[in-house]
Amino acid sequence: MLRLGLLIALMLMLSSTSVLGQSATRLTPLVVDGERYFKLQWEAADHNGRPEVRGSILNDYGFPAQKIRLLVESLDAAGGVTAQTIGYVGGELTAGKRAYFEVPVPVRAPSHRVLIFQYEWLQMGGGDSTRR
Repeated sequence: MLRLGLLIALMLMLSSTSVLGQSATRLTPLVVDGERYFKLQWEAADHNGRPEVRGSILNDYGFPAQKIRLLVESLDAAGGVTAQTIGYVGGELTAGKRAYFEVPVPVRAPSHRVLIFQYEWLQMGGGDSTRR
């Protein structure tokens, strides 16, 4: 049972990274067109007493995608960014399908914003996938 607890803790540490609390450098998405291809819905929640942002992502484009990373920004009451966290959407997200995500955030915030940070298209028959 202890081994399972350690495995879960390690997975949580690897599944998200908080940035802004440690430095003044702000992350920006590595793609500029993510909202064109994906639709996001999210809400603030608690998981075992810890804050998180959870929601879903819909692949609204014609190709499957993989290695999807989300940028979760914690916002203060004025809309300023107080923390940033990178979360991962596991596996392949085929066209027209929805996947669910849960991203632990460092502290509770008045609101959050979720952006597409990075993804790769899987194009069949051409050999390599296209990185975005």
